[in-house]
Amino acid sequence: MLRKVDVDKLIDQMAGTVLTALSSMPTRCAPRGDLATRRSIERVVSEVRTDLANVCQQIADKCGEPPKAPGVKG
Repeated sequence: MLRKVDVDKLIDQMAGTVLTALSSMPTRCAPRGDLATRRSIERVVSEVRTDLANVCQQIADKCGEPPKAPGVKG
């Protein structure tokens, strides 16, 4: 049986992997020297990250999780 702390660690690792991969996409996808394309991809990545954060916040709100203190990361 998995303990909650172990599940939390696994979720954090999975989220970190996804966010790292998203952050590297503009560099990996845009042709070298094509800053317009890179900036466009960066905007989409930023929107996707914001959307993910909003969905996670909605889920946390529904579960009654208290809001994080200002300036607290993670």
